Amino acid sequence: MSWSASFVKAVPRAEASVAIDQLTTGAQTEGPAIAQCELAKKAAKEILAGIPGPYVQVSLSGHANGVGWQKKEGWANDTIYISVTQITEVP
Repeated sequence: MSWSASFVKAVPRAEASVAIDQLTTGAQTEGPAIAQCELAKKAAKEILAGIPGPYVQVSLSGHANGVGWQKKEGWANDTIYISVTQITEVP
């Protein structure tokens, strides 16, 4: 199952950790995809420590087959993408 979650707009860097906690993937997401999203949130917070701000944009996405390392016919490989971007001024 593919999933994604991101800020609607850039937030002040000081508020980013709370905003990351509030990200959701929607009601359709379940099981391994939820676990991936929670892991991505933790990783985004770690990356945030190296981004000076003053604003940041966070985007998370991934795909979870839910079958471990085995192949699932017709499905993509498991993956997690994390983007934490410094925004120097709000557009």
